[in-house]
Amino acid sequence: MGAGPADYRHRHPHYQPVKTLHMRLPVRRIEMETLVRAGREMELIGVDPAGIRIMAPKQLHYNFKIEGLAPAQANVIKQEILSIGGEAAIARGAASCSIEKSGAVVSGTLKQLNILIEKLKMQSFGLVEVAHSLNAALVNMERKEFHIRGRAKSWTAGPRTLIAGILNVTPDSFSDGALFLDKDRAVEHALRMTGDGADWIDVGGESSRPGAKPVSADEELRRVLPVIEALTVKGIAVSVDTTKAAVAREALKAGAEMINDISALGADPEMADVCAEYQCPVVLMHMRGTPATMQDDVKYDDITGEVFDYLSERLDFAASRGVDPEKTIIDPGIGFGKSVEGNIALIRDLKGLKTLGRPILIGASRKSFISAIQGISGADGESARLAGSVAVAVAAIRSGAEIVRVHDVKETREAALLADALK
Repeated sequence: MGAGPADYRHRHPHYQPVKTLHMRLPVRRIEMETLVRAGREMELIGVDPAGIRIMAPKQLHYNFKIEGLAPAQANVIKQEILSIGGEAAIARGAASCSIEKSGAVVSGTLKQLNILIEKLKMQSFGLVEVAHSLNAALVNMERKEFHIRGRAKSWTAGPRTLIAGILNVTPDSFSDGALFLDKDRAVEHALRMTGDGADWIDVGGESSRPGAKPVSADEELRRVLPVIEALTVKGIAVSVDTTKAAVAREALKAGAEMINDISALGADPEMADVCAEYQCPVVLMHMRGTPATMQDDVKYDDITGEVFDYLSERLDFAASRGVDPEKTIIDPGIGFGKSVEGNIALIRDLKGLKTLGRPILIGASRKSFISAIQGISGADGESARLAGSVAVAVAAIRSGAEIVRVHDVKETREAALLADALK
């Protein structure tokens, strides 16, 4: 245990404990994350509207990490942002150009960063590309709505959290395996979730729990197609959770709106072509290895950075294969090759993914890290995950998620309404 105040005072005779001071005037900290909030705070104290327009960009502060810079680029960025009152931290050795690459943590107000962008556009050393990337990051951070256009339906994410209801028609999924193998029971459950507020139903015919074994495309289709056909006939929107192009194609033919690919178009070389052909939305998820191996290595030096880099590369890959960038959704893969601490870090740092400019989906429902945090195991842990799942969903929404994929739709919808209001 660390030393308490008495121990510290004994070793440091001049120590004076910090006292809470009574304020003569009310001084209140305020959080400003948007121009609207900044403007509102100034409006409340009677600032002139013209002054609000000038000052609001000065009151939003951002920190951006840029990696893979040449030392010359890093030095110019630092010099330029310092000249306008901002800050940039760069790697030791960048100033002397004794290293090959440097990152940079650039800090400044919205106004300062916009000035920096214009300055970089006039520089050499490839800094024009850096300027465009920094500008895109700023634009993406300010984006509040995403229009997800399926093949027959469309949704607006952002102001209202979208909810995908989980329907596993498998014998071995970790939470609801074997419960909905029967088509009629599966359809009945999907109707219940839709009535409870699900925006669409995510149908999966192959378990992706840790250690799960793959199944053939034929077996997967045997499980999912009758359910997809029955749901779409009733007007219910469906996504299919699959990594196989053959399954995706047949599901789309049967009326599915979108594809949820936990391999981010990496498991089947034809999957990207299917998504491009049908121009359907596709969820790209981060995972190390396969479900059978993903928990073998859950150590990361910088988990948010690695997930960010992976999803950025997969977005570029999807676009290169003809997938409309406006039809992509990103998923950091909670529970897929992550430790308890890694899952927590990703949920806490979701805003780090916002600069990719795509809606973020979180699928943390009923996962084992929840009961691990709660300190509950066995059957009690399984039943206790409802409260934990709802809490994690709310935390994810507050952190930046636009979509949550859940088992317990009714409870999550009720909590999401409050989380959206608090945003």
